Amino acid sequence: MLEIFWSSRSRNSKTGDVPTAWIGSSFGAAKKSCSGCSLLEKGCYAYGGSPLLGHLSVTRTQMQKPDNYKLEYALNHRNKKARMVRVTALGDIGRSGRAVADAVVAEIKASGLALVGYTHHWREPAVIAAWHGRLMASCDDMEAADQAVSNGWRACVTVPSNHPRISETPEGRKVVVCPAQVKEDHSITCNTCRLCDGSKAGPIISFRAHGRSHKALDERFRANTGG
Repeated sequence: MLEIFWSSRSRNSKTGDVPTAWIGSSFGAAKKSCSGCSLLEKGCYAYGGSPLLGHLSVTRTQMQKPDNYKLEYALNHRNKKARMVRVTALGDIGRSGRAVADAVVAEIKASGLALVGYTHHWREPAVIAAWHGRLMASCDDMEAADQAVSNGWRACVTVPSNHPRISETPEGRKVVVCPAQVKEDHSITCNTCRLCDGSKAGPIISFRAHGRSHKALDERFRANTGG
């Protein structure tokens, strides 16, 4: 069973101060939830930076105060300016199952907040049944993003750090770089933007390679394109 812990507050300047989900009671469990992702060993920002420290803090603290890391508590103790719940900071919730997905979505919706999250497992039937129309499909490249959209998902895709702000997929779909990445002064956060709400229509969102592992990601893109 996939363990999910929920923190009520966040210091992440890009996302804003919003309730946040964390997968697994250990680093290994979090990583297992992401198994099959091509970025897992090749530049995933989450496993190479501050999310690891956040996960360690959450998993340690929840052992002493488990009730403080349930979704209900996180929603009730959130910053009153929060407009969304982040799913997730570390780990992939996609394989949680339909019952968990339904309960999570219902509780977040009842609180009046948006659910903003991603899954790399969007091709799997069980994940489709649980999270289609709820999460964004996390894609490796523009071709996969086209495929995800053709299958009814909202999609996001990782791109090189110098990728243009506006671009197109091979099939001509509009791709927009995450607005929070473009505004380096943090005047836009995920909380104020919420363009990655997978339940609503919108363009494909691209995330420029960032974090401590961005050089590895850029190198991967160059290798794949022969550049």
